[in-house]
Amino acid sequence: MVKRFIMLIILLAGTALTVFLGEGFDFLNPDPTATVAITTTVATTEVAETIVVTETAAPTATLEATGTEIPTATEEMTATVTSTATATATPTNTPTSTATATPTQNTDLFEVQTGSPVYTVNFAHPDAACNWQGVAGQVLSKTGAPLTNYILKISGKYNGLSINLIGLSGLVTNTPYGPGSFEFVLGTTAIASDDLLTIQVFSPTGTEVLGPVSIDTYASCSKNLQIINFQAK
Repeated sequence: MVKRFIMLIILLAGTALTVFLGEGFDFLNPDPTATVAITTTVATTEVAETIVVTETAAPTATLEATGTEIPTATEEMTATVTSTATATATPTNTPTSTATATPTQNTDLFEVQTGSPVYTVNFAHPDAACNWQGVAGQVLSKTGAPLTNYILKISGKYNGLSINLIGLSGLVTNTPYGPGSFEFVLGTTAIASDDLLTIQVFSPTGTEVLGPVSIDTYASCSKNLQIINFQAK
């Protein structure tokens, strides 16, 4: 700044001296062109000084504006990462409910006795003869002893209708099928069906021990009674 001030004083002094000498020796140089040139030089010098000052101030404003924007972008990125991490942690609890879906049934304690089922004429209800169709049999222990109070269930479709029948072993009177026997009456007409009905066996406490086992029916009067026995393994 001091150097620039000194340069300005020297320039002004030189200009004054030139003007003074020009006026003193007018008779040697009557052409006023020199004075015009000097004036133009001074004006150009002042404009140049003004431009330098303006260009120096511009970079400062640019740097300050750039520094202000950087923290804002960082804060937005941090908020986005936090939100994503929270959403990812949510599915961790999903397997818990799946693990609790363990069946309490034990369906391998009984099996269909070898030789069952057998399809025969309706000998247990001779008065109904062919106007009857049903399923009967026994529930037996490993040694073949009859078991009573076992729950049996037949469900599915018969003659176009949904059925859901419950019976107990040992309740059949006169034991036409043997001790510990059960019986289900399906209808009054012998019809044929294939894999539309199933039978299940439950313990006296309600635990499923076998099933569901598929059973078929026939439209023949000689096969309108199905006998099927279940035996403990």
